[in-house]
Amino acid sequence: MIRIRNGFAMVELVVVVVAIGILAALFVPRYVGAQSDTRVTAAGEDIMGMVKSFKYFNANNGYWPAETRPGVLPPEIKSQFTRENPFLKVSSVGGVFDYDHVVFDGTRTISITLRGTPSVPKPTIVDAQALDAYLDDGVLNTGKFRSIAGGYTYTLHTQ
Repeated sequence: MIRIRNGFAMVELVVVVVAIGILAALFVPRYVGAQSDTRVTAAGEDIMGMVKSFKYFNANNGYWPAETRPGVLPPEIKSQFTRENPFLKVSSVGGVFDYDHVVFDGTRTISITLRGTPSVPKPTIVDAQALDAYLDDGVLNTGKFRSIAGGYTYTLHTQ
């Protein structure tokens, strides 16, 4: 007598589900890690592009642009950003870019800061540490990229 089977046995279904679970456990963390790396790299490239543009401006003009509020590119440097103005967008790791030109106790500091706003949170500590490793020394309290109140800053020039 020939018996035709319709469907799968419960054991076969369990084996397939377990196999899919094992594959997901192996590949999902890699995918999530790759997304984080991509966001950090994009933010790092934005910062390095701004650093180059501001240093180029200073070298050609002999001065640094005036201070602006968060999310605003100094008007003197707008011609440097013909494709995309990074100051008009939210950073890929969170926060908005802010150009700072501050003189405190006779010391002038020029920096680009990633700040949180009421509507845009600053980067997480994990993303900030990864960004520090990409840009600098990997330690948020030393080097050019540092943690500050309300965000993280990359120092271009101190005098």
